[in-house]
Amino acid sequence: MNFFVIDFEFTFYKRPVGRPRGFFNEIIEAGAVLLDSRGAETGRMHAFVKPHFYPKQAKDAYDFCMITEKEMKKAIEFPEMVRQISALYTPGNCYFVTWGNEDFRVLDIGCQRHGIENPVRKEDCLDLALAYRLWKDDSFTTGLKAAAEELDTGSEGLWHTAYDDAFNTGKVLFKLLEKGWSLEEFLAAQAMKNQ
Repeated sequence: MNFFVIDFEFTFYKRPVGRPRGFFNEIIEAGAVLLDSRGAETGRMHAFVKPHFYPKQAKDAYDFCMITEKEMKKAIEFPEMVRQISALYTPGNCYFVTWGNEDFRVLDIGCQRHGIENPVRKEDCLDLALAYRLWKDDSFTTGLKAAAEELDTGSEGLWHTAYDDAFNTGKVLFKLLEKGWSLEEFLAAQAMKNQ
């Protein structure tokens, strides 16, 4: 199995009033790295994505993620981003690795709202934040930056930028495997829990 490690940056709405009816988080940046079973990079993607339904609510997210207007002028449409994911992720042959479960959720809701099929199988999803929490036997979820520092992965790039977060999530994954974390045991435990 390969590892398709992905991170999305997406819109949010935190003000106490004025939330548009039906608002949902829209992906505005996608970054991914495809790693083989030894951790060698075999593919990558990075794209800014146009918010289609609630573009006026995206400014706070742009500021938080340090995304400029110039970058958003090069943004692609959501269906094109899904096509790029499909070009790298192979269902049943790839784990869809994220830090937390929000990335799959925003992709799934985005696909529903755009009326297209989600190319990612739920059974391929690997929530590395949950795996790390269980491995540490913690009661709370550690952030990606803190996990990278705790594991001394030699993280690179800027935090809260999609490609760099995906790249650093991949480094955490292989550091965990190096330290003896068992992917098979984690998946078996999750499968039993979901029965």
